[in-house]
Amino acid sequence: MNEEIIHKERFKPRFAAIIFDFDGLLVNTEELREQSLVNFLKKYGKTFEFPDYTKTMLAGTEETTKFLKDKYELPGEIDDLTKERRSFFDMLFQSRLTLMEGVVEILEKARGIGLKMAIASNRYKADVLDALNRLGVDNYFEVIVNIDDVENKKPHPEIYLLASEKLGIAPKKCLVLEDAPHGVESGKAAGMTVVYVPSTRYFDEKHDKADLVLKTMRDLTDEVFKKLELIE
Repeated sequence: MNEEIIHKERFKPRFAAIIFDFDGLLVNTEELREQSLVNFLKKYGKTFEFPDYTKTMLAGTEETTKFLKDKYELPGEIDDLTKERRSFFDMLFQSRLTLMEGVVEILEKARGIGLKMAIASNRYKADVLDALNRLGVDNYFEVIVNIDDVENKKPHPEIYLLASEKLGIAPKKCLVLEDAPHGVESGKAAGMTVVYVPSTRYFDEKHDKADLVLKTMRDLTDEVFKKLELIE
């Protein structure tokens, strides 16, 4: 056995799995959510103010509706407004959902290395499964953990710890890809290495808790994979 073969046999990637966020990282749902709020408020003759998007990022469904109702002085009951607001999002989710730039290339690269892949998302499971199936990437993921599966959503670490448990891989061997600060905090609190790919339309490009910050998924190049000790 020559030295080159011995060297290759000795090399083992630093990580055994990649756990992906969903909204804004794999798919363009953040863009769709914003547009749905614009469309919803336009029906009532109101103009959506962009800073309100980030103010509602971590809010629950009814909490978001209450905020919009109070600020924009909307008529009607919270439950009815919530259903109506959801309908505007659902229309866009069905007609304009796309994968984010560079996603397929990263999934293929991770599969080629032999990494397990999972999703840890604050979105409901039915939405995630529907999206993955329609976009043709459902077969890449061994584990999908959603808000349905945990008591605490991000930035609490529970969702990433559960994904790690279901994968059968220790947290320190999991690499997290996130586009939101609360997701970065969740992954780090779970004891994982986190790559921050910020959705710059909504968030600051810097996050001091992230281990690495990239501009887009396309920037997760072979050079970066080497830096992360995923390939030689």
